[in-house]
Amino acid sequence: MDGYYNYLLTFIDKAVDDGFIKPSQRSIIVSAPNAKELVQKLEVGSCNHIVLAVLHYIFLFELVFFFLSF
Repeated sequence: MDGYYNYLLTFIDKAVDDGFIKPSQRSIIVSAPNAKELVQKLEVGSCNHIVLAVLHYIFLFELVFFFLSF
């Protein structure tokens, strides 16, 4: 969201370029610049349960971090 995961996505793309991750596996990760576009991509594409689990985990992590920062 808002560029926060750009370094992670760049790392994953480099792993694909270097042959550590297959391009078909890279397509499991869905990203977008904001929540609205992400939901649209998930609605349009075939969504994998792993993607939903990861997104859920990331959301929960950020939610906990937000409340702990007070």
